[in-house]
Amino acid sequence: MNREHLPSEPLSEFRIDFESSAPPEKTRVLLPAILLAATFLTTLGAGFWFHIGFVSSTPDEAMVLLTRAFTHPLDLLHGLPFSLAILLILLAHEMGHYLTCRHYGIKATLPYVIPAPPPFMFGTFGAIIRIKSMFANRRQLFDVGIAGPLAGFVFVVPILILGLHNSKVFIFTVSAEGGLEFGEPLLFRLAAWLFFPGGAEASINLHPIGWAAWFGMLATSLNLLPIGQLDGGHIVYAILGPRGHRIVSRITFVALIAVSLSSWPMPAYLLFAMILLFLGFRHPQPHSEFPSLDKGRLLLALAGLILLILTFIVVPVRVVSHVGQL
Repeated sequence: MNREHLPSEPLSEFRIDFESSAPPEKTRVLLPAILLAATFLTTLGAGFWFHIGFVSSTPDEAMVLLTRAFTHPLDLLHGLPFSLAILLILLAHEMGHYLTCRHYGIKATLPYVIPAPPPFMFGTFGAIIRIKSMFANRRQLFDVGIAGPLAGFVFVVPILILGLHNSKVFIFTVSAEGGLEFGEPLLFRLAAWLFFPGGAEASINLHPIGWAAWFGMLATSLNLLPIGQLDGGHIVYAILGPRGHRIVSRITFVALIAVSLSSWPMPAYLLFAMILLFLGFRHPQPHSEFPSLDKGRLLLALAGLILLILTFIVVPVRVVSHVGQL
């Protein structure tokens, strides 16, 4: 897949604040609603940009469609499919965390969806929730951690299939000396082989809905990384405890740095790794380290590992020296 812009790193996780359990408080909806409305607008604009890239054959044609939007603002509604798809994936992920917290009586905020105005091409940095009370045991920690990626993945798959089904073969009309090429996770390759109508060897002009799924896969894989307080970090802590969590977090950090340097001059994960280092790898303990995880939860952990493998993009974006053919 070829595009001209660098994607922002998505953030979609839950953070645990150090507060003791307290009686339920009134759910605050104003800030989440404002952020959701703002993100709807930014992703609508991003979706319109993806639409222009999808339907245009030349840069001149793309510029005509872009300038037309200033006199025909309803043209922006072409960005609606992308906007709805990406918001559905992000909200499903965070609501998986939130509803599991509610099931256990754990205090948590509604999802905060984070808008990202241009030049960030996806229109959002992701979403988070804040968990404001401690977990009773490792099982609660595991259940809340795994619920987000699984819930989001339920929507990633059909959105990816729909996006690929509506994509078309990329036809090179302009030859350029350089550009950016976006990586494809294993799940994308499998889905393209099954559902892309243009054939397995063809270059894909990805439909905007497909780009929403691409972002969803990137967000899913980043959050499943077993480090710190990402979803994968919670899962690893629930399985291995504090010492195992520290070891795995450090190994994952080193691996991220290595992967980033290997993709030079576009070290896509380096900034993300530095953010994780700044936040720290320390993980708050639940009230009790017992009971340990049962076989069913260990099987779900294995499913989470498989999901990480399917969605991880070794090099999300790289510079290519030549794009197109005449």
